[in-house]
Amino acid sequence: MTVTWRLNYEPPGPSFSSEDGEVWESPEWGAVGVVQPNETRTAREIVGKNGDYLLHRSDLDVWHLVGASGLVDHLAHFGHLIDCIRPTRWMPLDREFKAIWDRMRADAAEADE
Repeated sequence: MTVTWRLNYEPPGPSFSSEDGEVWESPEWGAVGVVQPNETRTAREIVGKNGDYLLHRSDLDVWHLVGASGLVDHLAHFGHLIDCIRPTRWMPLDREFKAIWDRMRADAAEADE
């Protein structure tokens, strides 16, 4: 199976990908961001800055990053299509966040090769 998405977690947390299980089987706490195909499926995208929740839409098979008010909006309009919600973790140390972000960028670049 090919990895189609990978959730990345705060240190020392592991990552969890489509190879590890279904979206709803991912760890509930500590998510920082996700690497996944973009909407055109020709390049990878990184989702994970400036949001409160990552949610997965089953109809689009993609993760979205939303704020608290965006979560309410998505639940009201697309709740029947959301199969997973993960709160994101704010990281107080820039170097730790940068290390995770660099790993996600490397994953995205590798997938595009």
